[in-house]
Amino acid sequence: MQINRRVFKTSAALFAAALAAALIVAAAFAAEQTRESYVAQAEPICKQSTQSLEKSLKNVKQEIKQSKLKPAAIQFAAAAKAFEKGVKELKAVPQPSADTAKLGQWLKQLEAGTELLKKIGKALKAGQKGQAQNYIVRLSHNSRVANNLVLGFEFHYCLIDSSKFS
Repeated sequence: MQINRRVFKTSAALFAAALAAALIVAAAFAAEQTRESYVAQAEPICKQSTQSLEKSLKNVKQEIKQSKLKPAAIQFAAAAKAFEKGVKELKAVPQPSADTAKLGQWLKQLEAGTELLKKIGKALKAGQKGQAQNYIVRLSHNSRVANNLVLGFEFHYCLIDSSKFS
């Protein structure tokens, strides 16, 4: 009986030490997120989101010009849904500690962009072309602000091309 208890205590102590070491290593890796590794994780998300956005908004300018507001409203609603999904995925990516404030501001701008896309869709659905165009101008400005926040990251897909919806 004495040997079994000693083996159990030794095994438990070894397990606890191994677990503690694993947690320390995991914390060290999590803390070492760099700007480059963040960009490497964010770009595929942004690429998917950009492709979905482009697909959703294909020919939307012509539809608005031709006063085909209902189909344009549907397109903007789909774009908002795709953009919102991308923003949620980006929020889950660990951020470099040195860039947390800047990336937090950027994500807030992206969330505001999602809301503007939704508002554009609602305005078009209600037949309010002028109001929708007002929101489009605001979205274009919002996109420039968001892009300026992350210029130093050298993103490709995570920069918003507002010409797709303006």
